[in-house]
Amino acid sequence: MEGFFGILAEEVGYPFNQIPTAAFVNHGAGYQSSSLCGSVGAAAFCIGTVCDPDTSKKVLVELQNWYRKAELPIYQPDMKLDTTVADSILCIDSVGKFMEKTGYAMGDDERKTRCAGVAADVTKKMVELLNATLA
Repeated sequence: MEGFFGILAEEVGYPFNQIPTAAFVNHGAGYQSSSLCGSVGAAAFCIGTVCDPDTSKKVLVELQNWYRKAELPIYQPDMKLDTTVADSILCIDSVGKFMEKTGYAMGDDERKTRCAGVAADVTKKMVELLNATLA
């Protein structure tokens, strides 16, 4: 979330420069329990910091609907990986389909790279939705 809050901290300052981005480390691996994809959860927090409640819900639903159907990861700067469609916003479904398709395990570098790419994809889509909604 450094990419989102870091830019806001630099360009806007307070209150965004008060958000400790290290707090998002617990979002990884579906909050350590393969539940909600941590990227979606972190995006929900980000959206809520810049939108009123009704707009926030609308943008989050759009993001979740996109996530369910997107071929992820889109962003792949380090290695070419297979993509999968999660049909869900749960980590266990999203990463599980990737591991099933590729044979990679949770601790493999390829799985970690995949999830880093998904985090970038979710952040990019979130910013696109916010820009379109708040423009």
